[in-house]
Amino acid sequence: MGEKKRILVVDDEPNLLSMLVDFCDDIDVVAIPAENGSQALAKALSEKPDAITVDHRMPDMTGLDVISKIKTDEATKHIPIVLVTADGKLNEAEAMRRGAFGVLPKPVSRASLKQMLESCLGPLS
Repeated sequence: MGEKKRILVVDDEPNLLSMLVDFCDDIDVVAIPAENGSQALAKALSEKPDAITVDHRMPDMTGLDVISKIKTDEATKHIPIVLVTADGKLNEAEAMRRGAFGVLPKPVSRASLKQMLESCLGPLS
């Protein structure tokens, strides 16, 4: 039983952010919430998460922009990132091109979140 995995969860919609934090709790990972792209970039550096889920549509920058910035920074480029979007097919190819590990369609289910995180981190709990 090693240390719990730490997931940076980024969404500008408070209800969705809260739900994702609860899902992380349920699957025994530590959620680090961020409400926008700027917070996500700062917390990716300061908190050193094991993985990141990022919403696509946010007011200050898109999830694709966040992925690009994290993947071009030496300190954070190794962190797997999952784009969460309502336009899955539309954004999937671009997300992968920018370095995303995968794309989760909205609405996100606990099972799909756990499956995606286990794909990039290995077995959880």
